[in-house]
Amino acid sequence: MEYINKISFINYLSCPTLGWMAKRSMIPKLNGFNNELLMLEGKNIHKLSLQLSLDAVNARKLTVNDSIVYTKELILNPDVKVICDASFAVEGYSARVDILQRLEDGLWHLLEVKSGSKYKAKYINDMSFISMVLAKLGVNLSKIAILHLSKDYRIGMSISQLFEESDCTEKVKLKSQEFLALSDKAFKDIESENMPQPCLKRKCKNCPVFNVCMGKDVQNHIFDLPGLSILTTDKLVTLGADTIDQIPPDFELTEMQKIVKDCVLTNTTYISKNLKTELKNIKPPFYYLDFESISAIMPLYKDIAPHTQLLTQFSIDRTDEAGNILNHYEYIADHTKNCRREIAEKLIEYLGINGSIITYANFERIAIHKLAKLFPDLSINLKDIAERNVDIELIVRKNYYDINFHGRSSIKKILPVLIPEMDYTSLAIRDGGDAAAVFVFMAMGLFDAEKIEETKKNLLKYCAQDTLAMVKIHQFLINAANCQ
Repeated sequence: MEYINKISFINYLSCPTLGWMAKRSMIPKLNGFNNELLMLEGKNIHKLSLQLSLDAVNARKLTVNDSIVYTKELILNPDVKVICDASFAVEGYSARVDILQRLEDGLWHLLEVKSGSKYKAKYINDMSFISMVLAKLGVNLSKIAILHLSKDYRIGMSISQLFEESDCTEKVKLKSQEFLALSDKAFKDIESENMPQPCLKRKCKNCPVFNVCMGKDVQNHIFDLPGLSILTTDKLVTLGADTIDQIPPDFELTEMQKIVKDCVLTNTTYISKNLKTELKNIKPPFYYLDFESISAIMPLYKDIAPHTQLLTQFSIDRTDEAGNILNHYEYIADHTKNCRREIAEKLIEYLGINGSIITYANFERIAIHKLAKLFPDLSINLKDIAERNVDIELIVRKNYYDINFHGRSSIKKILPVLIPEMDYTSLAIRDGGDAAAVFVFMAMGLFDAEKIEETKKNLLKYCAQDTLAMVKIHQFLINAANCQ
């Protein structure tokens, strides 16, 4: 029997249609280097957590059904004090438990291992589903807690210092009662031969199946409106307005939303009167700066906490007013050590003291301020660099809109529209998540020397593409402003 698992049920809570599709493996699976890293690190954390209870019996077997049978045997054996990877099934539902500790009087302590470094509200739904399944089976839980990573952990410490326990018994028990009350209807809907009829809601916007569900064959969806709130979405849905052209003329929108709506209705591009002025405030020589960073779950270097974000590389293009690239600077860290100091020093060397430093979004500015705090002797120079920063994405958002942006302003979304001849498809690494992942793979010692050399070349190409994209976008905006 194929049971309803946690993923299907949690998706059902968000949308019955999504839960039905999840049960049938109809949701696109994540792929790429970033997803590979998340899976690898998750498995590593789980293995480390098992070292906390050396007397634990592992209930995992080759098949789910075998694991369920073996878990039942272990539950009934009073000599077994700790069970890990326990599997349960009841009334068409199945759940797997990371750690179960036997207490006195037939009570159990449930522990779920999470790779985050702090308690998160979303963990409650996960654990409440497990608690619901166990409640149906009559397994009495005295305490329910999350094991998450400690920010105080450093390489060289014992595994017992890696994890912190956060009690969430009351919250989980309360939520699991809600799940129990819903479980019969959820089972009926998910197991139905007919897919539950979807309905439009705010959560649809980021749904992995939106384009084949509520967004299929829909042009100029209301989700193309930037900054669309839950309240505004609900009002539009109530009015039956799925597309921008269906929005009533007197419906209250923000100024930017009104601009987007007008562009859709008139099939025109918006260029503000302020664009030329904002561009003139950017002072030559122009430096275009892009960072790449990692945030590994387990620390890769000494004196670094779990989940610490570390800069690993940058690319800089320096141009004149005509957009000619005068210099290109690039840096990639030694993957065997923490190179933040060297990065800070190279930035000071390459970015000089004059000219605007153009970035896309505010990440680089924030990162430079963090470097200034980390290295007080470099703080004056680094803060000066941060103050010269100009966020060109902000300029785009306020002053330029093409209906093909579809309400987005990220560099990957607007570049194909503004500079169609330039894209990332020919690159081996095409986004920041994958760039971070392959660097972590190198730092973990998973690549040989030849693979490391090839990977670093690909990383430099990717980062350089981002700075070149900013050069092109900046010049495009200058030309657009001059043509008004």
